[in-house]
Amino acid sequence: MTRMLRFFIWGSLLMSLTSCGPKVPETPPVVTSPPPKIKPIPPVLAPLPPSEPALKSHKIGLLLPLSGPHADLGKGLLEAAELALFEGESSSITLIPQDTAQGAQLAAQKALDKGAELLLGPVFATEVEKIKPLLATQKVNLLCFSTDQTVAGHGVYVLGFLPSQQIERILEYAKERGLIKIAALTPQDQYGKLIDHTLRHLETQGKIQLLGITHYEKGDILDGNPGNARLLEEVTKYKSQGVDALLIPEGGENLALLMRLLGPQGSLKILGSGQWDTPETRYIPGLEGGLFASTSPEGRQNFESRFQKSYGRSPPRIAGLAYDAIALALALADKGYTSENLTFDQGFAGTEGLFRLTPQGLNERGLAVLEISPSGFRIASPAPQSF
Repeated sequence: MTRMLRFFIWGSLLMSLTSCGPKVPETPPVVTSPPPKIKPIPPVLAPLPPSEPALKSHKIGLLLPLSGPHADLGKGLLEAAELALFEGESSSITLIPQDTAQGAQLAAQKALDKGAELLLGPVFATEVEKIKPLLATQKVNLLCFSTDQTVAGHGVYVLGFLPSQQIERILEYAKERGLIKIAALTPQDQYGKLIDHTLRHLETQGKIQLLGITHYEKGDILDGNPGNARLLEEVTKYKSQGVDALLIPEGGENLALLMRLLGPQGSLKILGSGQWDTPETRYIPGLEGGLFASTSPEGRQNFESRFQKSYGRSPPRIAGLAYDAIALALALADKGYTSENLTFDQGFAGTEGLFRLTPQGLNERGLAVLEISPSGFRIASPAPQSF
């Protein structure tokens, strides 16, 4: 058993101490040659003695888009799952991959018909909703890779990164630094509504002083659009009110367009979300010194390096979720995939850091605060090592 796996299953061990198209051929269980052995990152926590060997093989359904427009994403997630199996050096898990491109409910039913005790995936929230009716009748749980927290509950646990936690973490850190008066620019869509709800909730709790939220559509931030003037006027108003920090929970092209429109902001601190966590963000003018919350980069970079050496390419950004889901399945193999075990209070440690699942079907993660510097992302506040 590798040190990485021992690191991941410390929570499980502590628990024992404290207790649509043409028909395509079905995807067989994974049987591949193991990738090259690569030394995992050393554990942060002292490893406990290894658990007893698994007494039987456990079947895990893996629901991924293995064909169609998202096939590359599905392939990357499947490879990450395989990597977790091989690095875990365990024969206690048999993967049952099924292609959601042929229908998510059909894929889930096929996995269940083959004896799956736990379902991992799918990626998209709309697919999760189609699978939900099967969970109660089959009495199984599902760990999905979506970030849409509205699908959580009734047997569904969301492993994806939740924006609300990122916003709470960065604003808690900002408050510690004396940045209390907050304004925000948020997109006029469902994601923006979630951010708005989070901000108003924090205001109600007295954790921030919310000066205002300015909404925009894509056209408003394009060069020369009449919406440009409105956004600039709103930011000027916030400055006149003594705003300490401006939250812009955007990423990619939209973030670049917003920063080009706003220009240099002097002493005004710019805050972001996990959407900033891409290599391109550091090259956007005006963001140097900006802060955002995301998972600690060390573990993820180590995983990405091992994946690259094993498969000759970089993994998808969410591939670590598939790795962690398999490692969690390994950790709980001899205990069972009940809701009680999945929501073990002390949590688990994976490639994206410490996390735990909640009885409501959401997840809580230990997030770091990162600062944009000329040399890259600097850790301004490390992720916690325990809940």
